[in-house]
Amino acid sequence: MNYISYIHLLIILALLSSCAEKENNIIEDIIKNDTTIVSLHGRLQVSGNNIVNQYGNPISLAGNSFYWSNDNWGGERYYTKGAVSWLKKDWKTTVVRAAMGIEDPGGYIDNKQGNKNRIKIIIDAAIEEGLYVIIDWHSHHAEDYQDEAIEFFQEMALLYGETNNVIYELYNEPLDVSWSNIIKPYSIAVISAIRAIDPDNLIIVGTPEWSQRIDLAAADPITEFSNIAYSLHFYTEFHHQWLRDRASAALESGIPIFVTEWGSIGYSLIDSEANDWMTWCFTNKISHCNWAVNDKEEEWSVLLPNANYSGGWDDSDLTNAGKLAKNIISTWPNSNF
Repeated sequence: MNYISYIHLLIILALLSSCAEKENNIIEDIIKNDTTIVSLHGRLQVSGNNIVNQYGNPISLAGNSFYWSNDNWGGERYYTKGAVSWLKKDWKTTVVRAAMGIEDPGGYIDNKQGNKNRIKIIIDAAIEEGLYVIIDWHSHHAEDYQDEAIEFFQEMALLYGETNNVIYELYNEPLDVSWSNIIKPYSIAVISAIRAIDPDNLIIVGTPEWSQRIDLAAADPITEFSNIAYSLHFYTEFHHQWLRDRASAALESGIPIFVTEWGSIGYSLIDSEANDWMTWCFTNKISHCNWAVNDKEEEWSVLLPNANYSGGWDDSDLTNAGKLAKNIISTWPNSNF
């Protein structure tokens, strides 16, 4: 990292902090007055290429994705009410993502009730805390489990569809498969099942090649239903200006984007690509969730090994990726643009 890049980072963080000062005061008032981000902004809707609040104003949320829910993968230990409460209190998180593993060992296909119980802990805690919560079908092969997805999302819609908190994410990261012939038909089938129960809440659809071919969805969007957004994932070690250009073109074509998963390089508090991505999200009013609430020894985990499963973390419990993510999330402007 050269001196100029370091100064650039400091300048952008200062700008974000300055822009966020008023909004952070609002968040402080929310906590103090027991008002929540959801009661303030209400049910999220799509308007053009923006996700907007109940007043029709674009909103950009910043929060955390939990790790795979699978049995014995490690991340499931952090599926606790306390972790959600701490993220709201200490990180000023406004959205959390419950990433329910599907076809991999220990996932929903192997243990439906166990995985469902874990994500319900996160959903119920988020609703209690007044946060938005993404119910994520965390799969790389969702089209092979369409019937299971329909059954699951119908159950979630019956349980939570009347709340303003929930967001449905139908397909975490499709691999290199056809958007028009595989992902889109799968998504329409699942959306149809949800909309028969919940006509209003936001639905996010995954895109090919690990949710990076947002351009393919933009060229052939889902038009049969309203209130649909499209996921974009990035990891700063691999995804640079070329992916921002692709995403910007998709926005210009008229589709809304939600970054349901992103990760920093992890080994440093200074990550110029993360800074560039956050500037892009801020400018384009894009919501985002950082991967991941976990203590696995990999560069994207926000916690060091054996951090408390129920929150209460101080800086000594956070990885460099965690410290960077906390700084971004806790200073993110959360009011209307």
